[in-house]
Amino acid sequence: MRRNWILTAKEKEFIDDWMAVVEGRMEKLEFFRKWSTKKEGDFYEDYRKVENGEISVEEFREKWGNGAWKGYIRVMRHRIERKRRNAKRIVECIKEEMALMDRFMSLNEWP
Repeated sequence: MRRNWILTAKEKEFIDDWMAVVEGRMEKLEFFRKWSTKKEGDFYEDYRKVENGEISVEEFREKWGNGAWKGYIRVMRHRIERKRRNAKRIVECIKEEMALMDRFMSLNEWP
C-alpha cells in the first residue's frame, strides 16, 4: 500500500530531515551537505576547513557567498510549497463534495 499520497518519498525525507534539524537531532550543515548536489556538497567540507583554520573565512565567502550551494534545496522547498497549495485546494473540494454527499444520503427520498 502506498505510504505517501501527496509527497514523494524524497520530499518526505527532505521534510523529515529538516524537522530533525529543528528538533536538534541533526546538524544544519549535515542537512545542507545531504541535500546539496554532489558538486555543491563540498560546501560542508570547506566549512569544516574554515573551522580547522585550513582556509580563511574570506576564501570561503568568495567561493560560496552567492548561495549557489542551496539551489537544490530551493527547488525542493518550491515543490513542497506548490504541492501544499494544490493539496489545500483538493481538501476544500473534498469537503464540499462530502457535504453534498451527506446531504444526499440524509434525504428521506432517494432516486
